[in-house]
Amino acid sequence: MKSQGFGKLIKEVGETELINIVRTLVNGLEDNDLEFVDVGGHGLAMKIDGLSLSTSKMPFMTYYDMGWKVMASVVSDFLVKLSKPLFAVVSITLRGNVHINDFEDLIKGLSDGATHFGVKYVGGDLNEGFDDVVDVAAIGIPMAGKIGRRPRVGDVLVTIPRFGYTGLVFKLYYDGRLNEWAHLNTVKRGIDILRRPEPPLHMLSELLRYKDCISASMDSSDGLGKVLWALSVNGGVKITVNELPTEPDLIEEAKSIPGITIEELVFNGGEEFLPIFSVKSDCAEDFRRLGFEVFAKVEEGSGVYYGGSILRYKGWDYFIGWGSFGFHDYS
Repeated sequence: MKSQGFGKLIKEVGETELINIVRTLVNGLEDNDLEFVDVGGHGLAMKIDGLSLSTSKMPFMTYYDMGWKVMASVVSDFLVKLSKPLFAVVSITLRGNVHINDFEDLIKGLSDGATHFGVKYVGGDLNEGFDDVVDVAAIGIPMAGKIGRRPRVGDVLVTIPRFGYTGLVFKLYYDGRLNEWAHLNTVKRGIDILRRPEPPLHMLSELLRYKDCISASMDSSDGLGKVLWALSVNGGVKITVNELPTEPDLIEEAKSIPGITIEELVFNGGEEFLPIFSVKSDCAEDFRRLGFEVFAKVEEGSGVYYGGSILRYKGWDYFIGWGSFGFHDYS
């Protein structure tokens, strides 16, 4: 079969379209945060996630931070699907000139992150290459059946309203202005989140009480804008955002920085590792008691809308490049 993209480079296509190619060429793959399989009548949930330090490690981050981060990213996907991660294996590729202290810090970050999130780090693989790459594969138990990415019409979207802090750091960093504004508390908080992400796995038992409320879910690793568009496309629904899921201090402090818009920070951030659930509207109060807020509604139609217009922010997409903010704008 001749490729429809013959002659194109993958940087001209982007991560989202590359995933669609994988799904076309490999029969039976679904678009979801976890893979669900049945083994001898027992359901299992699996996830693999990874990062390249050359593209992911920012100047204020250590090898320890990167180990913690990739473990947290895997755990986050288990949480949004109400699944419990149990065991993890790690594949590490390093350049030969990496210092032994950095290697030890990376392993400590992976190990401490696994312990913190209740996952047993059971082994893995070590290789030499031209970049430093860390991949974590985890296996666990689905506690609430299979949750996908197809919201119900009539649902509301809920999340923990802490978006924008990482987006602020990304924006300033890629604009070359991070040092200028590093004294701001919101910037410091964003750096802390990036160095030590904390997907709220402690909520799992409480969330399981309301599993029947949930029709779809994703986490915010690639940005809220990308989540909203993915839910809209997968569910064949229209999503209308009514409130920005963020905090007043970020809104106020962002106003003091030239060239900053709060919408850009909230929708085009990423790596907050916050859960987004599509839930029945009559379950909204239950989720509010857990610290979630309603910020959007699911309707018949298609597309994502905010402020009466189509949402132009679509989050992070590997290979395409960063654009003016560091994120591709598809509008």
